[in-house]
Amino acid sequence: MNRSPRLFSLKLITVAVATCCAGLAAAAAPGNDPAALGKIRDAALKSDWAYERLADMTDLIGPRLAGSAGAAAAVTQVAEAMRKLGAKVTLQPVKVPH
Repeated sequence: MNRSPRLFSLKLITVAVATCCAGLAAAAAPGNDPAALGKIRDAALKSDWAYERLADMTDLIGPRLAGSAGAAAAVTQVAEAMRKLGAKVTLQPVKVPH
């Protein structure tokens, strides 16, 4: 399986999330060191954690068509993973037209 396009997309997402988090952290706590924030970004780019989560979702859950049991399982899996990381996660019902 060619993971290169997925890996590139995942790295792009990781950089975007790290950048947003860094921006929020800087806004929340004035005086944050740009070098420290750069280290966080660099660590995120070197880690395969996000790719492994993507692999879990594709390998363990499978197809996730909108409104399907697979989509519901993916939502539950991601929500639980985020909760384990300490995030406050709330789910809201969504209507999916077919």
